[in-house]
Amino acid sequence: MLVEFKISNFRSFKDEVTFSMEPLTQNGTNPNTINTGLKKIPQLYRTSGIFGANASGKTNLLKAMAFIKYLSKRTPDMKVEDVWPDEHYALSDDKDIPMSFSIEVLVNDVLYKYSVSILNNIIQFESLYSTPISQKSATESCVFLRKYENNKMILEKKAKGILQRWSDETLDNKLFLSAIVNSYNCQVKEVLDFYNEIKNIVIADAQTLTEGFSLNEIYKGRGDKIVSLMKKADLGLENIAVKEVSIDEIIRKYKERNEQIPSETIQNLIDKKSKVFEVKSYHKTEDGNIKEFTFDKMESRGTKAFLSLSGPFLNALENGRTILVDELDNALHPYLVQYLISLFNNPEINKKGAQLIFTSHAHYLMDGEHLSRDQIWFTSKELNNGFYSDLYSLSDFRKLTRRNVSFYNAYMDGIYGSVPFLERING
Repeated sequence: MLVEFKISNFRSFKDEVTFSMEPLTQNGTNPNTINTGLKKIPQLYRTSGIFGANASGKTNLLKAMAFIKYLSKRTPDMKVEDVWPDEHYALSDDKDIPMSFSIEVLVNDVLYKYSVSILNNIIQFESLYSTPISQKSATESCVFLRKYENNKMILEKKAKGILQRWSDETLDNKLFLSAIVNSYNCQVKEVLDFYNEIKNIVIADAQTLTEGFSLNEIYKGRGDKIVSLMKKADLGLENIAVKEVSIDEIIRKYKERNEQIPSETIQNLIDKKSKVFEVKSYHKTEDGNIKEFTFDKMESRGTKAFLSLSGPFLNALENGRTILVDELDNALHPYLVQYLISLFNNPEINKKGAQLIFTSHAHYLMDGEHLSRDQIWFTSKELNNGFYSDLYSLSDFRKLTRRNVSFYNAYMDGIYGSVPFLERING
């Protein structure tokens, strides 16, 4: 479960900002929380929404969280000449400030804190600490601490089971965390527990194509719950069927349209890196029969968006994972957005502590029910010799707000900031 996330010098974020899933006060009366039973962190929120004007940094915050996962995934294949994407804050002439990330997660009653800084394609600093907070005397232990000093990498601290030669053999542009798991088969429990928690963060997007996780689940015969969820959403569907299209059939269809199939598409199919699906949807006719349609041509953008989210959402709920969604309300009716959030907020459905973190313009969610005060976050555009993003919580306005009331009218009136300031159009 995600506890806290900090970033600095990443994309539109210049100064350090902190995002947290902890309630401001841990007094047991907070709604929509996971009760951990732990004294140090007794509650964590199940859901949090990030709101703000266009281009204020909402998406960049989620990209920062996703960037940690990307780094871990790419590291095993990195070569000495490979370069990380340059995601530094771009509106500053100071090129000596690293991108910095820090994330805290709770796994099996152990609090993990992982920090990493990157500058000039070199991992400048990387550390992992663990604290067994279920114990009365919870003492923080260093799993490893590795930093770049005087043009060389130093493994300053390490737990038993982590070898010095692993650090010596790990390139300066590689994450030590990922390298020791994937290249050296590290079996230190703290390393594996944290790494798997990060690896299992789900990245979803209501704008992605439906040829993704949801369709793959249906194709593999695991789509009953997805179809059931879509039927509950009153989308008019009775069923969805998915079959894989062969390379020969794809080539034939391109020829029929007098189009040239991209060589990359063919190579991906040959290498089995991707599948192409034929999707059929089924609707009930007036006389009660079932009629088949081509999903892509028949179904609305909203139905496709709901399908693309259904699989990842159900997967996160079933496995207790954290899921990040950019623009959750994209193409979806407000009732459907509220319904999806309620799946995570409901402890009878969300039994394994799954968390949903999303960006949105759906201010109607600030109703004190779907999102209470501490679950609402804002990004804003700040101007100080250049534009940069800021992040703050509605809790920062706690003197103006009670915990469980409707906040959206005040938000739309600009009381909390984080809204666009539009120039008046003179007719």
